[in-house]
Amino acid sequence: MIGTEIPSSLDRVEAALRVLDRHVLLDALQEGLSGAAAGEQLAGVGLVATEELEQLYRWRNGTSATVASLDDIQIFPGYSFLSIEEAVANYRVFLADRRWVEGWFPVFANGGGDFYFVDLKAAQSRAVRHFCIDELEYPPEFLSLSAMIQTLAECFERGVFFVDPNGYLEMDDQAFIELAAEMNPDVAYWRELAR
Repeated sequence: MIGTEIPSSLDRVEAALRVLDRHVLLDALQEGLSGAAAGEQLAGVGLVATEELEQLYRWRNGTSATVASLDDIQIFPGYSFLSIEEAVANYRVFLADRRWVEGWFPVFANGGGDFYFVDLKAAQSRAVRHFCIDELEYPPEFLSLSAMIQTLAECFERGVFFVDPNGYLEMDDQAFIELAAEMNPDVAYWRELAR
């Protein structure tokens, strides 16, 4: 089942980005990695890649770091998709932060120290959590990378994510909470926010 969920959800996200004319981002997305290249990069920092991470990086290797504006390369509101090299570099840097835990692998970044990361050390799941530089707790927001990307695809297709009159990728915060709660009913974080 995992074999098709990530690629089909990524295709839906890419199609939605085309409809929204996010051409700078689409041009900045780098060619995907071949084979097990993501796994080899993670092995270099003592981590084991999940099948989902491998699929994500086979689709695209994040965005080019040469683009001038972070606003132009947001793959969803507020966050860009890190190349495997940038993700590994950020992982190494944040290991020195007492709040960061070994095995938290960053995938999406806001450019100000906040990340969505996959918890590669969790025994039972590979939950996606949101590290906010100003917070001390990081509860799971998605039970898997697949669940996150499926939720993002739905947000694009239902108009929860949109381009505002100034050309910025934005979202309806309340609609996002409600949709995330609907699609991730087993995640306490969304249930509590949706109340």
